[in-house]
Amino acid sequence: MIQNFEQIEDLDVTNDLVFQRIFGKVGNEEITKGFLEKILGIQIDELTLDTNKRLIGEEIDDKIGRIDVKAKLKDGTKIIVEMQASSYKYMPERILYYWASAYTEGFKKGDKYRMLEKTIAILISKENLGITKGISQYHTKWDIREKTHLDKVFTKNLEIHILELGKYKDGQDDKEKGDWIKFIKDGGKAKMDGKVQKALKEAQEELERLTQDPETAEMYYQRVKDLRDMLSYADAAKEEGIELGMSQGMSQGLSQGIELGKKELQKQQKEIILALYKKDMSIEEICSIVNLSKEFVEEIIDKQNNVSN
Repeated sequence: MIQNFEQIEDLDVTNDLVFQRIFGKVGNEEITKGFLEKILGIQIDELTLDTNKRLIGEEIDDKIGRIDVKAKLKDGTKIIVEMQASSYKYMPERILYYWASAYTEGFKKGDKYRMLEKTIAILISKENLGITKGISQYHTKWDIREKTHLDKVFTKNLEIHILELGKYKDGQDDKEKGDWIKFIKDGGKAKMDGKVQKALKEAQEELERLTQDPETAEMYYQRVKDLRDMLSYADAAKEEGIELGMSQGMSQGLSQGIELGKKELQKQQKEIILALYKKDMSIEEICSIVNLSKEFVEEIIDKQNNVSN
């Protein structure tokens, strides 16, 4: 445990650990319900939270995803929420995969297709995404429509929302919805004008409790430290590869030196990828940290798994 523990002053709600403990913890249903009502613009009569955040495929080699919040409404609608503090190239593919996994979860051979329930995926991103380039709104809603008849929706069962915190500007949306965005962006520093809605007040109180909890503090700081260490490791590896290439280039010829530098960089990248993989990070999370393609990362991991087997 942390020695000489003191209250955390600036707990970041965009940290997935903190976000899960506020919105995904059983007992906090009213908080999650209030948040979802404002984001989705719907009335929720009843909501249950699922403690199992894993989305597991049917085959042994299927990918396993872990999301931040899983909820189900009284009418059967499923809702998943993914909080991402950093962005990367394959974010749309990731959230679509998570939606598909949640949509078919529990669907067994012999079940009728009419039994599949509407599934809503919400991606909250601290950074702006490439897919919304040119769109000024911080909240976008996505579904499937016929290209030339936009009023024709392929299915009501698919709905994806993207909230980009970096695009939000105070006062550009309904106050109560905007207050939730400010809370997620700024945590305890968020300034709310006027009366604060009951569910948001409970979220603020939950955040305050977390700032005074030694166990949460230890996990939070370790999570932040791990991410910073890995980012630092990645930056150092890149610099080392460049420096080696330059030094070898001086003595052995520029072309040969650069090639040696590339090989050293690839070696360092492999070590970073495998270290992150051993920490149970997903392929997407690894890609976002090392800034390399999904195909390259998967190739490194597959080769390592084949050697281990």
